[in-house]
Amino acid sequence: MARGLLVSYAGYPYTPSSLTPDNGLANLAGALLAAGHEARIVDYGTVAAMRRLFPESLSALLKPVAQELLGGGGGPPQPEQMRQLQQVAAQLEAHQEAELRQIGQELIEEVGRFAPDFVGFKLWNGDGFSGSVILAQMLRNEFPDLHIYAGGPQASWFQQVIYQRTTVFEAIAHGEAEATILELAQHATGQRDLAQIPAIIYSADGRVREVPRSEWLDLNELPTPAYDPEIYPAMAGEEKIKIIVLDDSRGCPFRCGFCTHPAESGPRLRTASPKLLVDRMEQMINQYGISAFRFAGSSTPGNLMYEVAQEILQRGLEVQYACFGHFASADPEHFDVMARSGLYAIFFGIESGCQEVLDKAVGKGLDLARVKETVQAAQQAGLFVATSMIVPLPFDTEETIQRSLDFIIDLQPDSVPVQFPGLLPGTPWMEEPRRYNFEVDKPVALLEGLDYKIKLLFPPPFWDPLPYKINGMSFYEFTALTMQFTGALEQAGLLTNVPDDMALIARCAEMTPRQLRDRARLWCATGDAGAMGQMVAQANEGIVKRGSGA
Repeated sequence: MARGLLVSYAGYPYTPSSLTPDNGLANLAGALLAAGHEARIVDYGTVAAMRRLFPESLSALLKPVAQELLGGGGGPPQPEQMRQLQQVAAQLEAHQEAELRQIGQELIEEVGRFAPDFVGFKLWNGDGFSGSVILAQMLRNEFPDLHIYAGGPQASWFQQVIYQRTTVFEAIAHGEAEATILELAQHATGQRDLAQIPAIIYSADGRVREVPRSEWLDLNELPTPAYDPEIYPAMAGEEKIKIIVLDDSRGCPFRCGFCTHPAESGPRLRTASPKLLVDRMEQMINQYGISAFRFAGSSTPGNLMYEVAQEILQRGLEVQYACFGHFASADPEHFDVMARSGLYAIFFGIESGCQEVLDKAVGKGLDLARVKETVQAAQQAGLFVATSMIVPLPFDTEETIQRSLDFIIDLQPDSVPVQFPGLLPGTPWMEEPRRYNFEVDKPVALLEGLDYKIKLLFPPPFWDPLPYKINGMSFYEFTALTMQFTGALEQAGLLTNVPDDMALIARCAEMTPRQLRDRARLWCATGDAGAMGQMVAQANEGIVKRGSGA
C-alpha cells in the first residue's frame, strides 16, 4: 500500500471557475483508493487562498481605481491610474511571493503529518507552474528522499521542456494519469522502475527519457472520483463552488489548428456510457447532495448528451448542468429534451464568422449556415448559448474581421467568449507556424510559455509580450484587435466572456450572467474575497440539496 499526496496550486484564483472542484485530482485519488492505497488532496483553489494571496490593505487601495476601470466602460488606464496600478502590482507580487513560502512551510508540515510515499503536483500555467516548482523544491530540500512527480495540463503540453527549467520532479506524467498514478505508486514503494511505466518522462544519467503510451483509457472504467472532505478537505464548508465536472468524452478527431486536445488525449473520440454518467450524477446527489454538473468533453457528441438527457428524465433526477457542444453532431431536434433534463448552458466554438478564414485557419469543417440553425434552435429551447471567437485568426484582414463581427451580431448568442490567438505545444499552429501565418521562435516560445503570467490588474496590451507574431502583427498589435472586437460586441449589446460554466454558476447564485461577470471581475481584480465568498455560499445554496447526503 502507498500513500499519495496530490497538490494543486494554480496561483491566485482569477475567475469563479478557479474555485470549482478539481475533477482530475478527484479521479486520481479515486484510482488510488480503489487499488487499496491512501490519498489526500491539497487544493489551493479556494476562497481562503484568494484571501491570503491578496491582503486587505492592497484591496482597499486598489478598489477606487479598479472601480473606474472595470465598472465604468473600460478604456486604457490613464497615466496616474497606470502609476497606481504598477505600484499595487509590485506590492502584490512581493506579498504573494512571501505567502507562497508560507504555503510551502505548511505543505512541509502536511507531509510530516501524512507521511506520503509520494507527492504529485498538478502543473498549471503562470504562477501555477512557477509556484508549484517552488513548493516542490521546498519539499525536496526538506525531504531529499521523497518521491515527487508532476502531471496536469502544463505537463501534457510542455512535457520534456519542463526539464529545461527544473529537475525537481522525478517523473512527469503527460495526458491521462488515472492508470499512470497506480504505477507511480508502485515506483514510490520500490515495486517498479520508471522505465517500465508508460506515458511518463523522466531524467536518468543526465538524459531525459520518454516511455511511450501503450493505450488510451476506456472511460467506462474510470474510478469513482473522491470528493469526501476527509480526503479532499477543500470540499468542506464554502471554499469551493460545488459544481462537479464529469468525464463524458476524451480524444478528438477534428484537429483544429489551435487545439491541444488531440495531442493530450488522442485523435479518437472515446465516450462514457450515458448510464455511467447519470449513475455518477445520482451518486453525487445521494452522497454529497450535489446537483450541479459540467461535462468535461471538448467536443461532446450531441447524441451522447441526448441519451444522457433521456436517462436523467427517466430517473426523475433534478439536476442542472452545462456542456460543450459541436456543430457537426448537434441535432436541433434534441435541444428541447436536453433543456427539460436540466441542461442550462452550452458552449460552441465558432472562432470566425468568415467561412474562408475558418476553413483555412482552423479546419473545423463548420458550415456557418448550420451554425445559425443550431444556435437558434438551442435558444428557442431555452438554453444559454455561448459561442467563442478567436480574433484575429491567421489570414484575417480588416474586412474578414468585420464579417465576423457582423455574423455574430446577427446571430445574437447569449454570450461571446473572445480570445486572442494562442500558440500551444502540440497544436497544428505551433507545429506548422508558417503554414498558418505565424512567426515564432519555437524553443523560446516553449520556455517562456511554461510560466507566462497573466497580469490580472491590466488589460492584455499591458502584459509582457508573447514571442510570436500573427499576420505580421506583434503581440500588442493583435491583442489590440481582440479588445476592439470585444468592445464592438459590447457596444452592440452582446454579452462577452461568459462561458457556459460561468453562466451556470450565475444561475446557481441567483445572478444574471452579466452581473456575475462584472462583479467577479472586480472581486478578483481587487482581492475582494469577502464578496466572492458570499457568492460561493449563495451558489452552493442552489447546488447542494441539504439533507440528501450533504
